[in-house]
Amino acid sequence: MSETPLRGHPKARATLDAHVAALLENGRVDRRTKELLGVMVAWLNACEY
Repeated sequence: MSETPLRGHPKARATLDAHVAALLENGRVDRRTKELLGVMVAWLNACEY
């Protein structure tokens, strides 16, 4: 992952990395579809991506 505010919090960073891996690597939905959904949700929440 890129630089984030979590870089100073290794436990939080490890947890976030584990969640991202679980969301993107497991299941029956294609990874690209999951990535697109993430971008769309970020856009709906007015986040920078």
